[in-house]
Amino acid sequence: MNPDASPVRWRASIGLAVGGGGPVSSIVESEHGSEGSAREWIERKLPRTRPPAWLPAARRADGVELFGRVARGRVVTGRLVPTWESEGTAVWHADRAGDQVRWHRCAAESDER
Repeated sequence: MNPDASPVRWRASIGLAVGGGGPVSSIVESEHGSEGSAREWIERKLPRTRPPAWLPAARRADGVELFGRVARGRVVTGRLVPTWESEGTAVWHADRAGDQVRWHRCAAESDER
């Protein structure tokens, strides 16, 4: 483990994808000390999240998907800007289903920002 890395954390994020298979960006993130806490945060926030106001109406017409993700990793602070390093483990992906959240596991992802 990198000596400048934090203890294991779970990063909960709500992402936005525009158009089928289009670019994905994270619109809000939150760090948690447990997987359960991170998933609870997604379950509270995702159902009432709306597309951001900065997204032009023309882009919204292409189709907008809001989704949640919980990944395990560490924050590395020994750099100019602290960065998130995923542990390369499977992540939880959450889809909105009305006012509920549907969870499924996905393969590990490369490091996020």
